[in-house]
Amino acid sequence: MDTFNFLVSILIMMIGIQLHETWIVLAVLAISILTSKDLSTIIAFIIATVVLYIVVGMGNIDSLWPVAIFGLIIVAIILGSKPQEQAADPYGGGADMFGGMGGGY
Repeated sequence: MDTFNFLVSILIMMIGIQLHETWIVLAVLAISILTSKDLSTIIAFIIATVVLYIVVGMGNIDSLWPVAIFGLIIVAIILGSKPQEQAADPYGGGADMFGGMGGGY
């Protein structure tokens, strides 16, 4: 998951929620879901949207929005961190000391 893309999308959704423009939130959510590659990204966007509606719906957004943003950043980092796959050996992993490149006699 691209964390920067996630954060920008969440901030745009938060602005849309604060302005009571639901179509902006739904448009950003739909575009983000359609362009995502992983199921974890889709789940993160849905969770983030629900959390934003809950935080803004409570009314006292001045004290809760930093907690919500940092919580969503943590969710993005946790869901976006995957073990990196090892790259295949480009030389085939030969038995000689030159990595299968031949040479010598």
